[in-house]
Amino acid sequence: MVNDIPGNFWIRFTSPHPRNFSNSLIKAMVDCDKYGPYLNLPIQSGSNSVLKRMNRPYTYEKYKELFIRIKKAFKEKRGEDIFISTDVIVGFSGETEEEFKETERAFKELSFDMAYINQFSTRPGTYALLKMKDDVFKKEKKARDKRLTDILKKGVVSKSKSYLGKVLDVLVLEKVKGYYVGKSWDYKTVKFKSKEEGLIGSFVKVKINKILSFGLEGERAKLIVVLGPTATGKTKMAIDLAKKFNGEVISADSRLVYKKMDIGIAKPKKDKNKKEYYVDGIRHHLIDIISIEKEYNVALFKKDAEKAIKDVLSRGKVPILAGGTGLYISSIVENIDFPKIEPNSRFRKELEAKTEEDLFNIYLKLDKGGARVIDKKNKRRLVRAIEVATKTRTFFKNTKNKPEFDILEIGIEVSREEVKERIEKRVDDMIKEGLEKEVKGFPKKSLLLETIGYREWREYKDIKEIVERIKINTFRFAKRQMTWFKRDKNIKWIKKYSEVEKEVKKFLK
Repeated sequence: MVNDIPGNFWIRFTSPHPRNFSNSLIKAMVDCDKYGPYLNLPIQSGSNSVLKRMNRPYTYEKYKELFIRIKKAFKEKRGEDIFISTDVIVGFSGETEEEFKETERAFKELSFDMAYINQFSTRPGTYALLKMKDDVFKKEKKARDKRLTDILKKGVVSKSKSYLGKVLDVLVLEKVKGYYVGKSWDYKTVKFKSKEEGLIGSFVKVKINKILSFGLEGERAKLIVVLGPTATGKTKMAIDLAKKFNGEVISADSRLVYKKMDIGIAKPKKDKNKKEYYVDGIRHHLIDIISIEKEYNVALFKKDAEKAIKDVLSRGKVPILAGGTGLYISSIVENIDFPKIEPNSRFRKELEAKTEEDLFNIYLKLDKGGARVIDKKNKRRLVRAIEVATKTRTFFKNTKNKPEFDILEIGIEVSREEVKERIEKRVDDMIKEGLEKEVKGFPKKSLLLETIGYREWREYKDIKEIVERIKINTFRFAKRQMTWFKRDKNIKWIKKYSEVEKEVKKFLK
């Protein structure tokens, strides 16, 4: 049930009694996607004799077995470690040096990620005041506290080294002495500086560059976005920037993801003899990743794009998100939460029986904002949009969040006349390259045939009219793209590459 709750949030499970930990509880933790891999599991002491005097109904051996079982479950089921902190008391009534050494041994064996160490005292009104003696000297308690802290620090720093260069999701909790401070998915304390105000309560991406005694320090991960209508030179601009600033390109195009869909969408040609997708020597992500038989949507894109961006950042390179699919770009720059809405086959069949005009009118009543930019002739998109809007009528109003990245948005400014000329030339080139053959090679019932450049072959018979319609529809699409992008006031519209380069250089400082 928790997995189905919309929104970006994490669940923490803290301070359970080891005695109450069952296998079903461990399974529930592992199976919950929203559960962050953190657990505070109090040990109190590594000595069985001390645990007995504390009236603790478990032994160190039982605790260790539970500790290992929890760690193993997370590794096997989720492929990740779980951050386990603990509570411990030093200088408990009658605690001998030998008994304390057993706690030291426990710290070394289990290598906790954090520990809250308390020095025993008989507080007023407690059972300890009535029944127990505070018979370990204060100086000795302090020394034992330090011995455990030193063991803990050594292990924590050693494990933290693996985080250097990684990009972590961080929930910002407070601002202290000029630093934002938050917790990562696996409960590491992370601090970073940012000029942006109002980040408390937001999720951000932080690239780690420094190890602290009990935490990590980094900088907000930077992302460059190159956008604009079709035929404005986004791919070339992104490649030029990638060459200049050691970057890689993440495609934000809803059609470039498909294999065998090439000519009609002006897919950039892949370099020869490369396993991954390289264009002119620059690695491109999210091109040719799925077959034309499969469905792909913006929610999947956001997940894939964030993974690719983190991968690029972790290798010390600059991620450049480039494309013209407005919603795909907005999903990242506006950090949109997409509700999990499973396709309803019965409802879809009812909708697919209607005309594009009827579908558009239905969608217009549900989501006026989305209707302004959607392709009125794309039945597949209209059906899915109605399906989502029926469940979440306020989708575009309530699902935006603070951006997870520090973002520079560059819009390529080209005059309408030039865009039109480029589109006409591009379409003529597509025909020469064999667009007709590519279209005819698609499965006849493929929903991708609703795409501009493909659907016209079904709607018209005369080749001249087909070509003219592709040009008209593509130009109309470019105008819709501009309508979408005009919503975003953070975009810097620039004509010359030299100006773009200056902006990027300043941004990356």
